[in-house]
Amino acid sequence: MIPACLCALLVAGTLSMVQTPVPPADAGPPTPARRVLDIEKRRVVAAAPRPTDTGPTCDVLIIGGGTGGVAAAEAAALRGVSVILVEPTRMLGGQFTAQLVPVPDENSHIEKHFGPSTENYRALRAQVRAHYRNQSEVIPGRENCIGSCWVSRVSGTPDVWERAIEERLFPLVSAGRIRRIYRRHALLGVTPLANGRVNYADIVDLDSGAVTRIGARFFLDATEDGQLLEVAGLPTVYGQEPQGAYSEPHAPPEPHPQRIQSFTYCFLTRWEAAPPADRVPPPAEYAYFRSFGDYTLDYVYSDARGTVPYKVLTKAPNAAGPFWTYRRLVASSNFRGRPSSPAGDIALINWRGNDFHEEAYLGRTPEEQVRVLERGRAFAQGFLHWLQTECPRDDGKGVGYPEMQPVTGETVPGVDADGMAIHPYVRESRRLKARFVLNENHLVASPERPGAKWGAEFPDSVGCALYAVDIHPAKGEPPLLFPALPYHIPLGAFLTESGPVNVLPAAKNIGATRLAMASARMHPTEWLIGEVAGALAAYCVRHDLADPAEVRENPERLAAFQTNVKGGGITPHWREILP
Repeated sequence: MIPACLCALLVAGTLSMVQTPVPPADAGPPTPARRVLDIEKRRVVAAAPRPTDTGPTCDVLIIGGGTGGVAAAEAAALRGVSVILVEPTRMLGGQFTAQLVPVPDENSHIEKHFGPSTENYRALRAQVRAHYRNQSEVIPGRENCIGSCWVSRVSGTPDVWERAIEERLFPLVSAGRIRRIYRRHALLGVTPLANGRVNYADIVDLDSGAVTRIGARFFLDATEDGQLLEVAGLPTVYGQEPQGAYSEPHAPPEPHPQRIQSFTYCFLTRWEAAPPADRVPPPAEYAYFRSFGDYTLDYVYSDARGTVPYKVLTKAPNAAGPFWTYRRLVASSNFRGRPSSPAGDIALINWRGNDFHEEAYLGRTPEEQVRVLERGRAFAQGFLHWLQTECPRDDGKGVGYPEMQPVTGETVPGVDADGMAIHPYVRESRRLKARFVLNENHLVASPERPGAKWGAEFPDSVGCALYAVDIHPAKGEPPLLFPALPYHIPLGAFLTESGPVNVLPAAKNIGATRLAMASARMHPTEWLIGEVAGALAAYCVRHDLADPAEVRENPERLAAFQTNVKGGGITPHWREILP
C-alpha cells in the first residue's frame, strides 16, 4: 500500500528521493533567455535567466513521460540504475492518458505470452482489467474490455490507465531507483561536454518559469515531437521521404518535408438519453472548417472498401461496427443496475472529423505552436458541434445527436473542463537519422519471399511489432492504410549516425521512415521502443560503456543485451511467437 503522503507528493511532482549531489562548483553561465511551449495550457512560458537548482543528478534522464517515457523509466530503474523522469503535462502515460487514446491500437497476437511488445505492456493492460474486475457492479467477464469497443481488446478511462502506470512506478520511487518525477516541466536546453556528449539538461517549471539543471550519463528522448534529439544536435528528419531514398513502393517520387501526419484533439462524450438544451457552440472558423468535408461519418479507405458511410448506432455495410462503439471507453450495459447502452456510455471521439491537417505545429516557434494548437482544438470543437446539430440520424428522421454530451474533468479526471484532451494526439515526430533506418520494405513480403510470415529479420533485432501502415494525411495528401507483416525492431535504429552518442530515442522517434513509423507509432510499439531504450541505457551504465554502438558492434555484447531484454519480457524474433 502506498502512503497517501507519498502519492500526493508524486502527483504534485515535488518528491525528491535521495540523490547523489554532484553539482558543478560553478553553475556555469546563465541559460540564454528562452520561451517554451506549455502544451497543456496552450501558452508560451518565459524561462528564468539562469538555473536556480543545479543539484539533481542521475544515471538516466528521460525527457517525456508519455507511453515510451514511462516504459523507459521502468525498464532502466528495474535494472538498477537511477532515473529522473520529466513530463510537460500533469499526467503520465501519453497516448493512454493526456492524449486521450485509452483504447490502444494493437494486434491479434498482443496477449500471447512472450508475444509482441513486452510483458510489462501486457501487465499494464492486466492492471486496467483488474481495476474493473474488482468493482462489484461490473458484470463478470465484461472487465476485459469495459467499453465493448471494436477497435481494441481493452479499454478504460484515462485516470484508470494513469493509476496503473503510477502503481508500476511508485515502488521504484520508494526504492530510490526513480529519484524524481517532474510533472509540468519542459525541456529548455542542454549543455555538452568538450567530447560532444551531453552533460546537463535544463528544464523549466511551466507554472513558475524556474529552471532546474540536471546532470546525467544518458539522456532519453521520449518527447512527443523529438525535441531533445534536435536540441542536443542529433540529425533528424520529418515529413515524407522520396521513393528514391529507400525504394519504398508507397513513397512519392519527390520529398515532402511539409507532410506531417495530422494531430488530433480527442474528446469524450457521454450518451444522455434526455440531453440538456445546450449545445456546444461552433468555433469562429466553423464554416471554413466545415468546407474541408471532414465533418462526416464517411470514412475513406485506401483499399477496395473505398468510402464507407458509417452510422452512429447501427452497423453499416462494409463498416467494422457503429461509430459510437468504435472507441467506446465504458459501456453502461457492462454494469449491473445501470441503463442499457448507449444511455450512460462514455465514448472517445477520435475520427477524421477531429484530425487537424490544415497546419502542423512541429518545427515552429512556441508562439506559432500555440496558434496552431488552438486552431486544432477549435476544429475538434466544430466536429462535436456538427455531431450534435448536423449529423444525419440513423433512421433518416432529422439531423443531430444532442445525446452526445461532453464529459468534463469533474466526471473523468485528466480531461479538460470542456471534455477535450489536455494534450493533442501526436502521430508524427522528428525521427533520428540512425545507423539503420527501418523502412516500408522491412514490413512487407519481398518478391523473393512472397509467402513470408514476417518481415525482414535483423541480427540485432530487439523486439517484435505489428500494425497496419496508417497515414493520417497532411493537407493535400490522400489517406493511406495498408497491412504490414509482423516485423522486427533493430537496435541500429536507436543509434545516431552522428552527434552525442549518449542521447537515445525512446518514443516515436527511432530511425525509421515516415511510412514505417506510421505503423510503429502505436501504443504497444512505442512502449516497446521506450523499454528497449531504457534497457540499453542501463546496460551501458552497468557495463561502463560510453557509446551504445559498442553493444551492436560487439557480437558478444549484442548477444548479452538481447538475452537481457528477453529476460525482461521482450521477445526479439517473431519465429519465437508464430509457429
